[in-house]
Amino acid sequence: MTDRYAWLGPAPADGGVLLVAQAGYHLPELDRLRDALGRRGVPAALAVPVVPWKPLHRFRPTVRRLADTVAASGRVPSDPVDIGELLDRVAAVVVMNDWGVPRTLVERAQRAGVPTFAWVEGVQDYDDVDTGLERQAYRRVDHVFTLGEASRRLLGADRSTAIGSERISRLWQTPAGEPTDTVLVNSNFTYGVRTDARRGWLDGVVDVCEAEDRPWVLSRHVAERGRVSYPVSDRPVDELLAGAGHLVSRFSTVALDALASGIELAYHNPHGEQEPTFADPMGAFTVTRSVDDLRAVLQEPPRARDDVRAGAEAFLRHHVLLDSSTTPAERAAAIVADAVG
Repeated sequence: MTDRYAWLGPAPADGGVLLVAQAGYHLPELDRLRDALGRRGVPAALAVPVVPWKPLHRFRPTVRRLADTVAASGRVPSDPVDIGELLDRVAAVVVMNDWGVPRTLVERAQRAGVPTFAWVEGVQDYDDVDTGLERQAYRRVDHVFTLGEASRRLLGADRSTAIGSERISRLWQTPAGEPTDTVLVNSNFTYGVRTDARRGWLDGVVDVCEAEDRPWVLSRHVAERGRVSYPVSDRPVDELLAGAGHLVSRFSTVALDALASGIELAYHNPHGEQEPTFADPMGAFTVTRSVDDLRAVLQEPPRARDDVRAGAEAFLRHHVLLDSSTTPAERAAAIVADAVG
C-alpha cells in the first residue's frame, strides 16, 4: 500500500477525475476513458502509485510492474503527490482493482466523500476460492464496471454496470485470420495462486506439444516470478495469439481474448482449480484435466476461426458485454460524468 501517487502527464483541472494505472495493459483502457470523459467536458488524468523505496524492492513484482507502467506510457511522471492533496482536487477516482496497493486511496476517498469506481481488469476469482486470500475484490468501491452480466449479477446489480472490455470488443470485431499449427502456451501462475503447480503444468503441456509434433511458443504473465526451463517469447501476448491455432492456459483473461479472436482454447486444469468461470465451457472450448485429455485436443487440427467464434459466442456473451453500439469507455464515462455532475 502507499499514500503517494505520480501524475502521468499534466494533472487534471480541479474537479477532474483520477484514473489509476498499475500495469502497462491498463493504459489503453484508461486512456480511452480519459478521452471519453473529456468529450463530456470532464477533465481526467492518469496517475501511478509510488511505493516507498525499501531495500530489495527492485525484486518485488509490484514495484517492477509500476516501473514498467511508467515506461510503457512514454510519459514523464510528476513528483509524488500525497493522497490528501490528490483528493482535494479530484471529483472521482477510478481504479482497476480496489485491494492491495490502491486500497488506501479508495478508503480515504470514501471517507472524503469522493465517489470511487473500479473497472474490472479481467477474469476474477471474486470469492477467493483458489487464492487462499480474503481480498474482497471489487467490494470496496462505490460502483464497479464489469466485463459482463455474469459478474454484474455476482457483484450486485445495484452497485455495478456491465460495460465490457475495449480489448476484447476490438478482437471480436476484427476479421478472423487463418489458424496455424502453433500452440500458444500461456503461463499465468501469479500472485502466489497455485504457483506450486507451475512446473508440472508446463512440463506436461510441453511434453504433449512435442509428442504431437506441434510447434509451440511460451508466454508468461508480466507478474509471474521465478525461472522456467523453457524459452519464453519476448513478444506481447496479443501478437502471439494472432499467430496461434490453439491456446493452452489455466485461469486467465487471455482465454477470453483467444475465443474472441477465434482461436481454439484448451483450459488445462490438472491441478484442480475451483473458480467457476471456465468450469462450464458452454460448447466454446475443452476443459482438460490430464495430459491425456490435452493430447486428444492437440491431435486435432484447429478449426477455422470463424467456426470457433460461432461456437464461443454464447459463452463470451455470458461473460463479456459485446454490444458495439457504443464503446466500454463511453459507457463508463457516462456513469462517472453523471456522478461528478
